[in-house]
This record gives sequence, C-alpha cells and structure tokens, in this order.
Amino acid sequence: MHESKEPLENSPHSHEKHSKGLDTLTLFEGLDPETARLYSLVLTSRHIPHLLEKQRDGTFSILVDQSETKRAMKEIELYNRENRDFSHEKDHQSREFKNIKPSLLSVVFMACFLSLTFRYEVRDFLLEVGAADSSRIIQGEIWRTVTALFLHSDPSHFFSNVFMGGLFFVILFEETGVGMGWFLVIIGGAAGNYLNAMMYGYGHVSIGLSTSIFSSIGTYCSIRAMEHGFSGLGEGVKVLLSGLALLGILGTGQGRVDILAHFYGFLCGLLLGGLVVLFRHLIPWNLSKKDILFAALTVILVSASWVLAITKGGMP
Repeated sequence: MHESKEPLENSPHSHEKHSKGLDTLTLFEGLDPETARLYSLVLTSRHIPHLLEKQRDGTFSILVDQSETKRAMKEIELYNRENRDFSHEKDHQSREFKNIKPSLLSVVFMACFLSLTFRYEVRDFLLEVGAADSSRIIQGEIWRTVTALFLHSDPSHFFSNVFMGGLFFVILFEETGVGMGWFLVIIGGAAGNYLNAMMYGYGHVSIGLSTSIFSSIGTYCSIRAMEHGFSGLGEGVKVLLSGLALLGILGTGQGRVDILAHFYGFLCGLLLGGLVVLFRHLIPWNLSKKDILFAALTVILVSASWVLAITKGGMP
C-alpha cells in the first residue's frame, strides 16, 4: 500500500489522471524533488500523462498509465543520455589543462633520457643495438621497434622531435592522463615501426620519436572524433581531416624523412584512439584512477626493451 502522497504542483496531469482512476504503474521511486520535476517536464513535453506523488521521506515517485510505460521509459532514457553527454562535456572543459604540470615534467624527463644517447661513449653502440633495423625486426628482434624511438641522428633531429613531441604529447595527455598517454605513445610508435619494417622488408633502418608523434596525433583525433558520436558526425570528420592535414604538413618533406613510418604511426594512433573510446564505454573503469598502472606498464615496456637490446641486440 502506498504511503500518504501529494502531487507536485508543476505536474499538469496529476489531478486529471487521479480523477480518471486510470490503471497506473510506478515507473520511478525515490527521486529527489529536482529530478522528479525534470522528469515530469520531460513527460509533459511528450504529452505523456503521469502522476507525481510525494512520500513521507521527502522523495517522489512517478506513476504512469501501463499503456504508456514503454514510451515514458524511452523518453526518460533519451533525456538521461543527452544530459549525461552534456555533463561529460562540461566536466571535460572544466578539467582542461589539469595535467599540464605532470605532462611537461614527464616530457622534460623524457628529453633528459633521450639526451643520454648523444654521449660519444655509447652513441654508436646504442645505434647498433637499438635502431629499427627491418632485417633484425623481421628476424624477431621486436624490441627494436621501441628502442628506436629513443635514438636520434643529430642534435637538430633530437630537438625538433622533442619540441613537436612535447606539444602533441601534452595535448594527448589532457585527454587520456599522463600514464595512459605515454603508454599509447610508446605502443603506437612501436606498432608503426613494426608495420614500417614489414613494409620495407630487408635493408631499411630508421630511428627517432617522430613515429610516436604522429601516433599521438592520430590517437587524439580518433578519440575526439568518436566522442562526437553519430549525432556529431560532421564534427568528427573535421577532426580527422585536421589530423590528416597535420600528417601532410609535418610528416612529409625533403631529406631523410621516413614518410611511411609517419603514416603508419598515424594509422596506429587512429586504431588506438578507437580502442580507448570502446574501452571507456564497454568496461566500467575510471581510467584516470588507473593512470599509475599505465605509467608502470610503460616503464616496464621501455626498460625491458632496452635490456633485451643491450643483452641480445648486438648478437649476429
């Protein structure tokens, strides 16, 4: 038996429905006053008769005629979905640049680590054991796809990659978090290097962080495009076209530019971004709370790759 109730004043169908004595079904219970009023407005706007009843504990229930329950549920679900997307967008905007300090610190740390490869005592050895030599990769030295990201031919190559990488990595990290962002950067760059080696076959050698840079661009563009959903398909296409434009402007040029590596990095980034969005929607994890886990995985992956390179990379 229902407890004593009173209809909300802003429910235009409440008294009419009660007087007719229609066969009602309780659709929602335990609603706070604000949510109850919002749901009532949604149902009213869709011309669905309903009754709002106040319980003794101060919460509200919504009663709907049994013939209208499916339509009422559908309208409320649509409202909640739209409201959730709007709240997510507002929350994302409010969190903008929250990762700027840890992102910049991690980029500086990465730059310091990369600078060690220029020491004359180790430079030639690291290039020998760590470069993305397609012949060695095909023969099973997969770790070279990771270690090659940390090697550069000269200071200008190094500084250009650090500058561009720092810019695009920080942008990506605002979307994913620093730990997960670095994990995606390394995985995307390594996957791009692997595809590049398979494409060239034997006799191709490449080094540098640029494959990861274009992977980060692809990952960010993919995430932003997919977050727009089908309702924002036009905006999603614009984001992807912007990424392709960056690939065309920054990823091609004269000199020793590995265009295919840039393209494969961008392509792998697109796929990774799609996986991130699917992961967010299919698995009820708060990825921001798993950031330290992804950071640890990244450190383990890079460390293991270098250990293998140093211990086995010089072997014929």
